[in-house]
Amino acid sequence: MFREKIKGKMNECGISVKELSEKTKINPSSISSFLVGNRAISNENLDIILEALELTLVPKAKFTYQGKKPEIDAGVKA
Repeated sequence: MFREKIKGKMNECGISVKELSEKTKINPSSISSFLVGNRAISNENLDIILEALELTLVPKAKFTYQGKKPEIDAGVKA
């Protein structure tokens, strides 16, 4: 699901893997392999890519968080 949203946003903005790599400092082969489904990507790199593309994650309705709940930055409105 992340892959499709990221690819869609890249297409919408006309950003190539090479350009995203330059913007995020993530190896282009890592990005490409992730986008075609050949490898996973770390949460850190996913965050970097989402930020570069101005995308955010929003939980679906009835989402229940498994594990430690994330801390919310006091400067961010929830």
